Amino acid sequence: MRPQIRRNHTNLSNGQKGYKMVLRLRSWWQNRSKLLLVVGAMASRLRSWRQNRSRLLLVVGAMVLLVGVVVLIIAGYLFKWDWTGFNEQRGPNILQYQPAKTLWDWLQLLGVLAIPVAVVLGVAWFTTKQGQVSDAEHKDNQREAALQAYIDNMLELLLAKNLRSSTEDEEVQKIARVRTLTVLRRLDAERKGSVLQFLQESGLIGKDKRVINLTGANLIGANLSGANLSGANLSGVYLSRADLSGADLSKANLSGVVLSGADLSLANLIGANLSGVYLSGADLSGVYLSGAYLFLANLSKANLSGAGLYEANLSLANLSKANLSGANLGKANLRGALVTPEQLTATKLLQGVTMPDGSKHS
Repeated sequence: MRPQIRRNHTNLSNGQKGYKMVLRLRSWWQNRSKLLLVVGAMASRLRSWRQNRSRLLLVVGAMVLLVGVVVLIIAGYLFKWDWTGFNEQRGPNILQYQPAKTLWDWLQLLGVLAIPVAVVLGVAWFTTKQGQVSDAEHKDNQREAALQAYIDNMLELLLAKNLRSSTEDEEVQKIARVRTLTVLRRLDAERKGSVLQFLQESGLIGKDKRVINLTGANLIGANLSGANLSGANLSGVYLSRADLSGADLSKANLSGVVLSGADLSLANLIGANLSGVYLSGADLSGVYLSGAYLFLANLSKANLSGAGLYEANLSLANLSKANLSGANLGKANLRGALVTPEQLTATKLLQGVTMPDGSKHS
């Protein structure tokens, strides 16, 4: 039995060594990728500087040429320089007579000079556009590389460091939070949405079990149209101008979230916690907010036309200048809410509503 046990122990040790070697290899590859990104960024900046320098020289050259011609013409007239051919010239006989330049002569001259100037400006414009396209492609490649590197790092934390089962005070959670907040600042709208979907599907931002704290995360302008974020904990996140149209946010924790200017049309917010949320100017037309908790929410100038607010808690909410036309406020709690009688008149249903003064609407 002892040799067998020793052999099993040896196999286990070899397996652990192999796993460590894989981790080292992955770490080397990630460091190499980061180095290539830095080198690529430096090369792109140098190329951009050279292109800008070339464009500047072309434009300056064209301007100097034009100014030089104008100065020559003025000086030729003022000082009567015969060699310029601008002034009237008389010789000993009629054949040597040369009249002064007419308007038509000047138009012909300007037409000839305009050709090289137009070519120079055209080249400068084309170079500028080409540089802009190249810079845009490079930035897009950088963002894609950053997203892939982030997902690879998170997968390592999930599989090798047991991130999902870790506790709040463990270092692995802090590392995951820092990496997430950092990468979100570098990504565009589409990729920000991809990061949030990855965290949701990996079970890292659940309302009951939140592994990564997203408070302060920059999701401004994120594209989350149609996203499934049911039960997600997004408290304290910045989602201004985000596209959440048709998204499933039922039972999600959105307390303290900044959603100013966001598009939440046709989103499902049934049972969501929206206490203290900032929704000023947001589009909530046709949204499902039945049973939602909107205590102290700022809904000023928001579009709530056709919204379902049945049994929603809107106590102390700010609804000034909000569009409530066609909204269903049946049995909603509006105690202490900032709303006018004219706004309430435009709603579809007010039966059983607790009015701002505490009375019940019959």
